Amino acid sequence: MAEALIDTGSSENFVNSSRAKGRKWKIHPRDNTVCMASTSLQSSVRGYCNVELDVKGYTYRDVRVLVLRDLCADVILGHNVLKQHTSVEIPFGGNKPRLILNALTTAEVSSPLLFANLSLDCKPIAIKSRRYTTADMNFITSETKRLLEEGIIEPSDSPWRAQVLVTTNQNHKKRMGVDYFQTVNRFTHLDAYPLPRIDEMVERVANYKIFSTIDMRSAYHQIPIREEDKPYTAFEAGRRLYQFRRIPFGVTNGVACFQRVMDDIISDENLKDTFVYVDNVMVCGKDRGGGGT
Repeated sequence: MAEALIDTGSSENFVNSSRAKGRKWKIHPRDNTVCMASTSLQSSVRGYCNVELDVKGYTYRDVRVLVLRDLCADVILGHNVLKQHTSVEIPFGGNKPRLILNALTTAEVSSPLLFANLSLDCKPIAIKSRRYTTADMNFITSETKRLLEEGIIEPSDSPWRAQVLVTTNQNHKKRMGVDYFQTVNRFTHLDAYPLPRIDEMVERVANYKIFSTIDMRSAYHQIPIREEDKPYTAFEAGRRLYQFRRIPFGVTNGVACFQRVMDDIISDENLKDTFVYVDNVMVCGKDRGGGGT
């Protein structure tokens, strides 16, 4: 017997490392981190197991569970188990009727063709290493560590090498970017996928009374890229070479690819009264009850 919790916001299942070792489950190696809703809360994955689970009379075969140390329960069940059911009921014993909520889940999207429009004369370019101030170098080291921990970048052996830039905005906050204009952007033809017209969007939104706006955090970094595209994104940081696992900022067709993905999600999920301009999302309604049409 084991204590199991359900997590309607998790796309994965988890098992406490002590439980996995106690059951002598075979742990396959896997090296990455998982993040809570706040990316400042992270835990390293120690591997994964493929197991059979029996929960409340239901059997789930060949279930992948990620192994975490000091998990808050023996097992946490996420969407890839819960979605096999039409719903999950949790009785509380109250007198009022059932409260029905729609669960949130991670959208499954196909990796875009980020470098589909490369010119025929495309060839790898390795830009000469740059010198940075001590303060900028410390910032680059810190940002690189964060991106590695969040699974956004990984070590690379690519023949391409771009250099990073450190910029400061009007609030004196630093930001690390990658200068792709001297490398892969030189050989990339424009993806002509259209962005929404602002004036048309304003006209449509004006028909509603209730508005919820969502500005995605590091939106590009939420979209994975294809294995064959990763080497083009290689960059130097701290005298090491890395490449992106997700869409990087600064590549020529990042905006077009991201907009296409967002439009596909809205179309595939048949989302109504939802408007997207790159990473800005607006959900509208005629009243507080929801639907606009």
